[in-house]
Amino acid sequence: MEKDFEDKEAIKKLKSLAGDIRFCMYTTYENGRIESRPMTTLDIDAEGNIWFFTSRHTGLVKDMRHGDPVTLIYSDPKNNTYLSISGTASIVESERRKEELWGLMSKAWFPGGKDDPDLAVLRVTTQEAAYWDSTSSRMVVFFSMLKAVITGGTPDGGDHGKLNLV
Repeated sequence: MEKDFEDKEAIKKLKSLAGDIRFCMYTTYENGRIESRPMTTLDIDAEGNIWFFTSRHTGLVKDMRHGDPVTLIYSDPKNNTYLSISGTASIVESERRKEELWGLMSKAWFPGGKDDPDLAVLRVTTQEAAYWDSTSSRMVVFFSMLKAVITGGTPDGGDHGKLNLV
């Protein structure tokens, strides 16, 4: 069933769907090619912004211009939840935000700690998203697909729609 959400309701839906998915594919368009890399989501704030740590020495940061368009792809096949989020990226210079986002697992990537000069805070300001969410079990999804094949119909794909976050 198609369900679109606006503003605060869209942010609430985004957080409920992506909040438990730790990793996404961070996708940009560089040098005429689509580039994707896995990133660990650290926070989705009250405005729907998505926060990450990254290294200042990566191509991602070196080639970034404030406001570059990005797409974040979240996938949770176990729960039949998928999101494609469009937004803009920027590096945020904030020691307070570093402190808030820092966790034990961050040390694996940044052994110098939250004071590591290589550590950069990356914010994706979300604009819109598309989601697909089927809360049904794999067996229910399978039988829905089987029924569609037999009857010539289409399977019940669960909820899907747009999230307008601006």
